[in-house]
Amino acid sequence: MDLDTVRTFVAAADAGQFQEAAAELAVTQQAVSKRIAALERNLGVRLFTRTARGAELTIDGQAFLPHARELLRVAERAVASVRTGRRPLRVDVIASRGAASGLMRGFHRAHPEIELDVVWLFDIETAVAAIRSGEIDASFRAVAVPGRTRGAGL
Repeated sequence: MDLDTVRTFVAAADAGQFQEAAAELAVTQQAVSKRIAALERNLGVRLFTRTARGAELTIDGQAFLPHARELLRVAERAVASVRTGRRPLRVDVIASRGAASGLMRGFHRAHPEIELDVVWLFDIETAVAAIRSGEIDASFRAVAVPGRTRGAGL
């Protein structure tokens, strides 16, 4: 059972007609009929009674509808949880305590809608591996360049 099929079922139940559901979903009426038939086969029950005026939910269809709606809501929440800006950014920060807190405060003021999940990875190899694997989104580190001194404000 795939989400498009469940979405089709909910649209058909709401519309009361496969043709209207097809228009809402921008697919053909035949596609709606095939998806509903496949879902009925998968579940082993009839979900609709076809009538001259459209389609009416059977008792099994009425029982399945709230679960189908919940399934679509859960799927949408799952997708939203990983969309950019919808989950905390995981960042590694190694700097002096004052510099790190100043960096975080400045970022929060500029982007209050973005949550940060700060981690401390104590060596650069681990940090690079964590970025490559997607475990963290970024690493901010204080580094010293041999032969150069820090200027004021850095």
